[in-house]
Amino acid sequence: MLELLLASAAVLLVAATGGAQQPALVCPPGGYVPPMYGVFGQNGGGGQVSYEIASPCIPKEVRDAAEAIGMGRNKPLGVKNVITIMFSAEGTLADQGGADKLSKADFHINYVVPAMRMFLNGTRADGKPLAEIRVFADTWAWNEVKEGAGATPAMAALAERAPLIKLTPFGALWSIIEAEGHAKIATVAGKMTLTGTSPYDGMEVTLALDNKQRPESVTVKANGHVYGATFADYRDNWEPAYLVIFPSEIHWTRDNRPLADLKVTAFKSNPYVVFPIPEAVRQKSN
Repeated sequence: MLELLLASAAVLLVAATGGAQQPALVCPPGGYVPPMYGVFGQNGGGGQVSYEIASPCIPKEVRDAAEAIGMGRNKPLGVKNVITIMFSAEGTLADQGGADKLSKADFHINYVVPAMRMFLNGTRADGKPLAEIRVFADTWAWNEVKEGAGATPAMAALAERAPLIKLTPFGALWSIIEAEGHAKIATVAGKMTLTGTSPYDGMEVTLALDNKQRPESVTVKANGHVYGATFADYRDNWEPAYLVIFPSEIHWTRDNRPLADLKVTAFKSNPYVVFPIPEAVRQKSN
């Protein structure tokens, strides 16, 4: 699906230098513009890297929120400059029959695909050991014995796994960025809220910002359910200071019931993570 969208989109490549200016574009009545891209040089002579320039349809409040957490940077401004993350956590995760205790959980996320791989280790609610790898990528879901190996289809789990990437600050904001001119700005209970639906997945996302314009809570309507998340204690010392911050406390809900309580122990922005669809999953799912 993503390949088709990219192939049909008009692409404008803009050289991004220190003195470059944002193209003088106006948001059309439809609220969307074809994607535009800029390039910048990597440190250490690593060559040129491309990034998506912020659409002129994206409201200023959304741009400010992206800059507040490190997704927004460069000139011309890009607001999708965090495309993958990894984070580790401990805590609890709801499952059938109760809450599993996580001694360590690793989450690998790609916001472009979109995709997530969850390495879950700990103890199930019934006391049995928990050691699972749960994956979804685009319209596929499967489980793995080891990372990238021993895959078995889990298509029935796709609907409940796909919304989870929206329960991170970057994922929630990604949806509203993709809504472009259709994003709505409001003030609710004294907090600025941003609401938007990505045309690529149809999930309605409402994001409340804290007093530093960072995502504080999110509500996601997807597949007949309402998912929620709150973020607390943002930190900038997870990695070298690249101006990307991430919360150390994340709480998830599903239909107002606890889904996960996570204490983050490690975070990395823009790591290399891939999600090739296993052939066994394609064959059995088809």
